[in-house]
Amino acid sequence: MNVSKENDHTIEKILSLFRWVFLIIAGGYYYIIMQGTSISFFFLLLFGVVYMTAAEMALHRSPLNSKRYQYMTKVSVGFDYVAFLWLIVLTGGGESPLFPIAYLIILHVAVYWKFSGGMIAALFLGGGYTGILLFSDYSFTGENLIPYLFNWMFLIFIGVLGGIIVTRERTMRSKNSQLEDIARKDFLTDLFNHRSFQEDLRYCADQEKPILLVLADLDYFKSVNDQFGHLVGDQVLRKIGDVLKKQIGTKGRAYRYGGEELAILLDSTNIEEARTCLINIQVAIRNTTFTVEGERFGVTMSFGTALFPLEDSMMSSMRLADERLYLAKKQGRNQIFWYDQNVEKGSRLSQR
Repeated sequence: MNVSKENDHTIEKILSLFRWVFLIIAGGYYYIIMQGTSISFFFLLLFGVVYMTAAEMALHRSPLNSKRYQYMTKVSVGFDYVAFLWLIVLTGGGESPLFPIAYLIILHVAVYWKFSGGMIAALFLGGGYTGILLFSDYSFTGENLIPYLFNWMFLIFIGVLGGIIVTRERTMRSKNSQLEDIARKDFLTDLFNHRSFQEDLRYCADQEKPILLVLADLDYFKSVNDQFGHLVGDQVLRKIGDVLKKQIGTKGRAYRYGGEELAILLDSTNIEEARTCLINIQVAIRNTTFTVEGERFGVTMSFGTALFPLEDSMMSSMRLADERLYLAKKQGRNQIFWYDQNVEKGSRLSQR
């Protein structure tokens, strides 16, 4: 899982917990200390419970990339703003002890929109707060002016400070992510490297994530190096890497396993979609042409596949994918040996 999204998800869960705490505090303060009886406050509490229950379900049950999750987390900012102003109105206006909730809202906005988000949130909260005081005939003179100005000052301060902290944190995270990509990717093809492949295999095995595991090998690649030179061979590998990334998109990942050997992990939740993706990769590679000093040539690739967790374990999936790659080459190359085809006797594993 993306580290940035994981961190943001953790922040959302913490903020969701704070909302429940503030809801309880606000209800207790209004009904017990203020002894209020406003029906609007009851509806505010009821709406808060319903909304936050729905938000909790989205946080804990929806994938982080889903539209539902993104919608609920972004809309929660608007809910927080409206709920805050409503609480201020019902709990004393300029005398409300719940004003510090505004600082939490600013930090929440800054998480998604950094410095500009923090400043805009501070201005909107300050403007809404000022509007409430104007409608409640608040006196902006004498002793009343000082707390009003202090509240505004702290809103701006939190907006500036929160925005700077989040912006700096995101910048550092971006740099760390770039360094991580350098460590996890193959320099020539820009595909993920062998180490990343092993790490992702372990993750998929631990999570029992359904995947189509593919081992692939460029056919007769040695002849390309022998005829045109290793620089051209590198160009071929680089282009094949581009083809794989384009065809796979968000459906999985491609890796340079070693030399001209590649590996692919495709999400097989929808196995037919994964199969179609692999066929498209095969066709795209076959249709790719290269030109060297006026001479045009193409390359093909052979594929061996395995389906996890159908094959019992990740280790057995790797062995079977390797076995089927060997059979794809043995039976003529430029083909996919599928996971549901029978493995013949006399193949590489049985000869060992």
